[in-house]
Amino acid sequence: MNKSVVGLLFGVCLLGACSEIRPFIDSRREAGQVQPIGQSRPNRIAVCYHPLWHNETEVSALAAEACQAQGKKAVPDDRAYFNCRLMTPNTAFYKCE
Repeated sequence: MNKSVVGLLFGVCLLGACSEIRPFIDSRREAGQVQPIGQSRPNRIAVCYHPLWHNETEVSALAAEACQAQGKKAVPDDRAYFNCRLMTPNTAFYKCE
C-alpha cells in the first residue's frame, strides 16, 4: 500500500475517533461555569447533526426530550449550516414552548 494512502486512512480514522457522529444537543459549558458556551439555551435547543446520516425524526426527538424535561414542547425554529463539529456540521434549532 502506498504511504500516502496509509497516511490518509490514518488521518480519517483519527478524525473519526475525535468526533461525535450521533446527533447531540450543543450545550457545552466551561468547567465551573454556569453559563453555557454551546449554542443551546433553556428556551432554544440546538441539535448538531449531519444531514446524510441523521433524519429529521432523530434530530427532533432529541429536542423534544430536552424541552419535555422543562414541561414544554419543541417547535422547529431555524437551521444553520457548517457551524458545529466536523462530523455533525449542521444545527437545527427548536424553541421550547
